[in-house]
This record gives sequence, structure tokens and C-alpha cells, in this order.
Amino acid sequence: MMTIFRKPILQVAFMALCTTALSALPAMAQEPSAPAAQDQAGPPHGGHDQGQREEHQLAFLTKKLNLTPDQVSQVKAIDDDTRQQMMALRNDTATPKADKHAKMMDIHKASQDKIRGVLTDDQKTKYDALQAEMRERRESHEGGQGAPPPPPPQQ
Repeated sequence: MMTIFRKPILQVAFMALCTTALSALPAMAQEPSAPAAQDQAGPPHGGHDQGQREEHQLAFLTKKLNLTPDQVSQVKAIDDDTRQQMMALRNDTATPKADKHAKMMDIHKASQDKIRGVLTDDQKTKYDALQAEMRERRESHEGGQGAPPPPPPQQ
């Protein structure tokens, strides 16, 4: 008689255990620092936070331009400084939104100029080509509705 009751009780206990485990998975999968990182860096683009995008960009430039270790550290410092300036501007409540966009574009241009200053002439040519390619992709993605392209960089 005991085996008749034992089997359904075990089945219910097993189902309860599985339900509890499955409902806890989403909470366990979240990183505790994810909301803080999102608040600091703004909404993630493409599923990556700001730090991941910068690491990816640095690795991409290192590979495409064959950066030396010294150049990598200099570009990383430029990226860190740019990120700090952008975050300060984002958090600035006194600056109107339209002005923020223009200032962000200025910060981005200054960052590109600083990076170009670290590169050799051959690397500058490759960097400019990469920038032009990215600009074309962005404009084709926006349907050609973007701002006019900036003037070609001076050498």
C-alpha cells in the first residue's frame, strides 16, 4: 500500500523541485553589476556595454592596423579619456540635447585625430579607409539620411 502513495508524492516533489530550479535560472543568470554598468554607459548598443565595444574596437584596430603594444596602450588611453568626456556630457543636465549631440561629435572627432597622431603614415591610410567604410555603412543603414560626411582628414 505504501508504494502506491510513494510514487505520486515523488512525482509531485520532483515537479516542484524542477519548477523552482527553472524559475530561479533567470535571476541567477543576471550579473549583479549589469544595471550599474547600463546606468553609467547608457543603453547598450548591439547587446554590448560600452567597455565591451571599446575592447572590440581596440582589438579590431590592433588587428587591422597591426598596432604595436605601445600604440595599443596609447589608443586605450585615448578611448578611456573619450569615454569619460562622453559620460560627463551625458550626465550634464545644463546642456541642451541638441548641443550635446554637437559636442559629442566634436569629442569623437578629437578622439579620431588623437588616434591618427599615434599611427604611422601607412596605418593612417588604413585607418582613414576603415573610417570611410564605416561612414558608408552607417549612411546606407540610415538610408542616406545622415549628416554630410566630414571633410577628409589632413595629413
